[in-house]
Amino acid sequence: MPPLEVDSESSLQNLLDGHPPSLSEVVFQGLNLAPHSARLQNIELTGCIFLGCQVDTVLAGHLTSQGCLFLPPIKNKAYDPFRVALYDVDELYCGFTPDSADSEATYRSTPDYRIYQSFRDPHDPEGQLRLVLVDETLARRIHDNSISDALDEFLAVFPHRSLLAIMGGHAVARHDPLFREIVELARSLRRKGHLLASGGGPGLMEATNLGSYLAPYPDDALPEALQLMADVPTFRSGCGPWLASAFRVRQRFPFRAGGESVGIPTWFYGHEPPNVFASHIAKYFENSLREEGLLALAQGGIVFAPGGAGTIQEIFQDACQNYYTTYKVKSPMIFYPRHYWTETFPVYPVMEKLAHKGQFTHLLHICDDVASIADFLP
Repeated sequence: MPPLEVDSESSLQNLLDGHPPSLSEVVFQGLNLAPHSARLQNIELTGCIFLGCQVDTVLAGHLTSQGCLFLPPIKNKAYDPFRVALYDVDELYCGFTPDSADSEATYRSTPDYRIYQSFRDPHDPEGQLRLVLVDETLARRIHDNSISDALDEFLAVFPHRSLLAIMGGHAVARHDPLFREIVELARSLRRKGHLLASGGGPGLMEATNLGSYLAPYPDDALPEALQLMADVPTFRSGCGPWLASAFRVRQRFPFRAGGESVGIPTWFYGHEPPNVFASHIAKYFENSLREEGLLALAQGGIVFAPGGAGTIQEIFQDACQNYYTTYKVKSPMIFYPRHYWTETFPVYPVMEKLAHKGQFTHLLHICDDVASIADFLP
């Protein structure tokens, strides 16, 4: 059994109300334990872990004597390394004012941008990583582990076979017919009960999350939403204006139950802000951890839409997971449209050969009709 995780005041109170004489392999995270110091000092805590918890000096001594792993809060960071939940739009974009005369300036005041600044230099043409000491490196690793843990907890309420991902280019404009096709596909899949995941950024990632977001609304909400964003086709027109136009859609169509989706972006590509339509955002520092995790979690299948080097890399990563059954499950791989993956970037013939040898040919699908994708998926 996995260790018991205690990360809220209510769960801590319930645990202590049982008056346990000892606890073993319990993980306490992000809690203020000072008010409970006297009670905890009377409990044997061998093998317990305390991450980012506030304690007084007496309790700290007790934890040390019990051989507990104790990592105190790390202060003066732009982020909380020991967070216990995924991000959402309100948290990442706190302070952003869509109607401001200078939306770009208000975007740069947000937690998302400030964290990006702490990670990479946004004014450097190559976006160089900032040189940091080992404490910052460790804090980022702890943060990313906390995000993975929170993501696992969120997905625990969904059947993993229903989690689908759509991969595709970050630069596809909102007025591109492909953008609308992916929105419609995601909307259809969400209405059938699938939980959609994307890389959480702009382009076809935004289309994926937007389609899920609009799933509870009538079909005529989509053209209206696209019209509200038409004046800012890509984030390269300015992150502030790009976000402001998307916030107009959120204001016109407030979130409704049934519009959930997951965005999994990274500050490694911090110049690409996360889109505002994912209801749950698992944002990482380490891009490699984020990419591998997204592919592994999408056990219900992945749709590969047109993209560049990043999308092609993800195709081969996913094929490798299927070939070696890395995560004990082989998942559908769907390619759309046909000409892109057989002529523009002809990776599909390679996939056919790999699938034949790796015994997952039945999981490959290539098409020119998005409606057939929903029919192919289990």
